[in-house]
Amino acid sequence: MSAALSELPDDTFATGLPVCYELLLYLSSRLARLNAGETLEFITDDPEADDQIPPWCEARHYTLLDSQPLPDGRRRFLIRKG
Repeated sequence: MSAALSELPDDTFATGLPVCYELLLYLSSRLARLNAGETLEFITDDPEADDQIPPWCEARHYTLLDSQPLPDGRRRFLIRKG
């Protein structure tokens, strides 16, 4: 596990829903409540998330600290608000 993923997040959101426009809006609202430098842990079982979350973070000036698969098959992303 990387050092970034061992960091305790300031907020966590887990879902079984596919990553879509509405879900990304919801993640943006969660991140909007955080202070600059705080982190959101996003856990999803959507296999497409690897293709969607990195460019979404880049477009919104969030820092994707890291991501990794979890033992149960889901994926964990750690996102820092800029």
